[in-house]
Amino acid sequence: MSLRLGVLGAAAILENAVVVPAHDVPDLTVTALAARDHHRAAALAAQHHIPRVLPDYDTLLADPDIDAIYIPTPAALHGHWTRRALTAGKHVLCEKPLTANADEAAQIAALADSSGLVVMEAMHAQHHPAWERVRELLAQGVVGTPRTAEATFLVDIADRSDIRWQRALGGGALMDLGVYPLRFLQTVFGTPVVREAVAVDEGGVDASMTVRLDLPGGVDGTVHASMTQGPFEALAQIVGTTGTMTVNLPYHPQMGGSIVVERTSDAPGAGEGTPNAPRSPRPRLDLRLHAARLRRRRAARRTRAHRRPRGAPLDARR
Repeated sequence: MSLRLGVLGAAAILENAVVVPAHDVPDLTVTALAARDHHRAAALAAQHHIPRVLPDYDTLLADPDIDAIYIPTPAALHGHWTRRALTAGKHVLCEKPLTANADEAAQIAALADSSGLVVMEAMHAQHHPAWERVRELLAQGVVGTPRTAEATFLVDIADRSDIRWQRALGGGALMDLGVYPLRFLQTVFGTPVVREAVAVDEGGVDASMTVRLDLPGGVDGTVHASMTQGPFEALAQIVGTTGTMTVNLPYHPQMGGSIVVERTSDAPGAGEGTPNAPRSPRPRLDLRLHAARLRRRRAARRTRAHRRPRGAPLDARR
């Protein structure tokens, strides 16, 4: 049985993040769409052969023929609609950031745990083979013992009417851009401790943010994100006792990113480069993982139902 995905909103990211990649994911179908702009929703549905356009978000959440909800709304609304979807008994795939703050994240974690539903943040790059390759190379000691790690994401967003400049909608450099380098360092090294965070304010929004981190293994970490400093830069650099690893386009590795290792002159293989060959599309990997988790959850529930004592009630969770 195909997993039926309903889309809550008609954001610009929708086409490339979910609708097109879903065609290449077995057993997953985008089956319904609802948006505040009904005409835009209808046009998208017609273009991508989505069979149903529902009148509003509440109707989408209540639909019994939808298994999971994809949420691409503005960041400030992610937590709200994720909670609503979980309460409606739906699995969730939500664009980053999953929530606007730690309190919301704790609430959603508790809801997911108590319901047995799958909640996943659509941070596509972390599922790309490039990030695992970075971990492998560090484990092999290609730069010796890592001492510092810096990850940067700079995008000049000149249009101040863009939602990323609107505080009420969850805008700001950290929430839109900084989540990528922060997740990269967390994935590679483990959960960090924030030592210091410095923001440059513009109209109540952090136009840029620099965060100093204590990473596991005694690594000194830095995250820098900015919506005003150009030109575009997406880069991570890890300096160790015997060399430096530079990761180009770490948040978009499928667009020609690379991993380059430069060893000090007295280290074996000094100056060697290590290209990042895999270029699998990020959203396709993301959707495959989400679908796989839902299938495993379904299989586990069928097993529990099969083993229950005669006369015992069925598990009410989806």
